Amino acid sequence: MKKNNKTKQLALQRVCDLLDNALHTPDYFTIEHIDTAKKIITKYRLKMPFEYKMLFCKNCKRFIVPGKDSRIRIGKSRVKALRITCKICGHTYRKIIKTKYGV
Repeated sequence: MKKNNKTKQLALQRVCDLLDNALHTPDYFTIEHIDTAKKIITKYRLKMPFEYKMLFCKNCKRFIVPGKDSRIRIGKSRVKALRITCKICGHTYRKIIKTKYGV
C-alpha cells in the first residue's frame, strides 16, 4: 500500500497534536499519547520535527517534560549550547545554538 503525501501530512499533524497534548495532560494520559504518536511515526515513516525530538532523552528514549523531568541550562563556554539533563537517567546532552567566529 502506497502512502501519499496528503496522508503523511495528516499523520504528522496528528503526531504534533498528540505530543502537544502530552505536555499539558496528567501523567497517566501522557504515556498513551506518546505510544500512539510513536506508532504513527513508524507506520508512516515520518521524520519527527526538531522541537518534538528534543522532548525525548537520547539515552533512555523516554519522553521528558522540560522543567519536570529534565533540567535545561545554557552553557558558559565559547560555544553557546543548551545543556539538557534527564532527571530519569541522569544523562546530559547538548544542543548547540550559536558559535562565535574570530574570537
